[in-house]
Amino acid sequence: MTAKTHQIIRLTSGFTCFLVNSNSTYNPATLSAVLVFSYIAALLPDVDQPTGKLWHILPFGHVFAKISDPFLEHRNITHSLLGIIIVSIGFYYLFKTFPPYWGIDTRLVFICTIISYFFHLLADMFTNEGIPLLFPYHRFFGIPPKPLNGFRVATGEWFENLVIFPGVTIYLIIFVLSNLAEIKRIILK
Repeated sequence: MTAKTHQIIRLTSGFTCFLVNSNSTYNPATLSAVLVFSYIAALLPDVDQPTGKLWHILPFGHVFAKISDPFLEHRNITHSLLGIIIVSIGFYYLFKTFPPYWGIDTRLVFICTIISYFFHLLADMFTNEGIPLLFPYHRFFGIPPKPLNGFRVATGEWFENLVIFPGVTIYLIIFVLSNLAEIKRIILK
């Protein structure tokens, strides 16, 4: 999947997770943290390629990308269950450093962040390449599995651009409009 498709999937999964789990105590700080960390988490699996969008966002990211490129192979550890575990541990300890007076529900931010990371991997499972889910075992898994793998999506091709991206965007718009009162309540709190 391309970066724009991962971004819309990230926004959709993070926002949906937040609103499905929201209660009357959540505030704009929690929503902002969910959106920021979901954004980072959805781009994090592609940190293993120097052209990854996350490298372009970070200060001096292009330098780090060139340094790490010889050591990382695309769709490797970052696209696996082991990667999810490592990233989960990292975010867990990062969120533990947030002081209580920030008013951020770190449990919800953690859940939405990991869900966004997971949805990146799930989206990549629908591509022709699949992902090495059981890394370091180098068998690539995809949806649908063989022998139906001919129905998988080619990255950046017409099906992704004309069906998946618009479909997820339409879902997000409908979801936001149907939950507009709740969103306003949280933002204007």
